[in-house]
Amino acid sequence: MKSVKLSRMALWLALTSVLSIISIPIGSVPVTLQVFAFFFMAAFLSPVESLEVSLAYLVLGSIGVPIFAGAQGGIAILLGPTGGYLLSFPLAAFLASFAWRKKGILKITLLSLSLLVIYALGALVLSFYLKNPLRAFEVGVLPFIWIDAIKIAIAYVLVLRLKKQKVFSNNFTSS
Repeated sequence: MKSVKLSRMALWLALTSVLSIISIPIGSVPVTLQVFAFFFMAAFLSPVESLEVSLAYLVLGSIGVPIFAGAQGGIAILLGPTGGYLLSFPLAAFLASFAWRKKGILKITLLSLSLLVIYALGALVLSFYLKNPLRAFEVGVLPFIWIDAIKIAIAYVLVLRLKKQKVFSNNFTSS
């Protein structure tokens, strides 16, 4: 069963990596499908598996595999202005995976908290580069709230439909 688990995690890592490459530059922080990818993945993996896949994503990207936004890779990206967003993904994915196992308002609250983790760490690191926390919020959070809300809503609907249709068998997803 360990090989099934590793294969499943590798597939989610590959999907997340491909979706993360898609990038539209709009200033200091590009619009990507990373948030969608991590929230989507988290619905089908356990919290620990989501954490592990997220850490593997960061390791691969940091050693130069071009899987960060805009098909970039390297440690400089993690240490750059957008590095905080990337570094937040393991914690956010862990929390989102936990959230997917809850119901109703608790699920929505925890998914929102996951997004807040991304924004908080991302804006914190960006503020060091911009030397202005308010400016970091203005360029690194504010323009993305509605975009990320749409991405998470799409992920939410897609996950519900896929689970209802039983698209993924129990061999492919975690309980």
